[in-house]
Amino acid sequence: MSTENQNTQVAEIKKDISVQVLAKIEQFQQAGELRLPDDYSPENALKSAYLILSETKNASGKFALEFCSKESIANALLKMVVWGLSPMKKQCDFIMYGDKLDCSIEYTGNIALAKRFGGLKDIKPRAVFEGDDFAFEVDPETGRNKLIKHSQTLASMGSKKVIGAYAILDMEDGSRDMEIMSIEQIKDSWNQGAMKGNSPAHKNFPDQMAMKTVINRACKPLIRTSNDAVLFNGDDDIDGERTIDVVAENVKHEIKENANKEELGFKDISDAVEYEEIPAEEVKQPEPIAEHSGPNF
Repeated sequence: MSTENQNTQVAEIKKDISVQVLAKIEQFQQAGELRLPDDYSPENALKSAYLILSETKNASGKFALEFCSKESIANALLKMVVWGLSPMKKQCDFIMYGDKLDCSIEYTGNIALAKRFGGLKDIKPRAVFEGDDFAFEVDPETGRNKLIKHSQTLASMGSKKVIGAYAILDMEDGSRDMEIMSIEQIKDSWNQGAMKGNSPAHKNFPDQMAMKTVINRACKPLIRTSNDAVLFNGDDDIDGERTIDVVAENVKHEIKENANKEELGFKDISDAVEYEEIPAEEVKQPEPIAEHSGPNF
């Protein structure tokens, strides 16, 4: 059988994974082991995920549905549904590393989860530029940050000299809070990612990327302390940057493949999508791998 026919056969085998994952989700729901939001359609999410995965490929041009293991694809799809997120709305992304696929939450997904589980009503992020008239204080009684003044000009906004970012959180109970980060804190967060803050998006749109980072930090405590905090029980990072080095993982996989000279086999789908086997730890925000250079903000 030719390589092309083998790849086509593998893709066909994996084509029904979304159907099998949906069946597993329905099984969990019938057993009372999983509750999904009333306004969330797992069918739509899985169909859109399959369309996206059909076009997702790594730096070597290998397509996810042909290259990634069947169990990792199933687990990534199940993660997405358990979180109740939509890839079409850019609430999550699918990342390839080695022969594995992972579902990673975007900042928009964190906002959705904070609204769904953490009592968030609205969030407004702003970047602070060099030359802005900016002042805040900490309420000695509540410990919450409070914005005193922030005025800026077109000249300061166009300078790209970001010195910080903040987000104002309006809660459903009527309270208000403010998350603030200096540029040093923001860069420390960026350094947790594989690109170390050196991607085209970070260089060309530092204000947008800074606001994404402060949004992630603001939303994480709301999600963690909610009744569904099990969705985020990891504590290795709270700023939404991904620590998986995709390039390094790909190299490790190639070395392993060259050493073994064996084709990877696929496990049965039932082994791949057992609910208790799905990692529930916090998934860190990946560096953008999209072909465009601007952020989806």
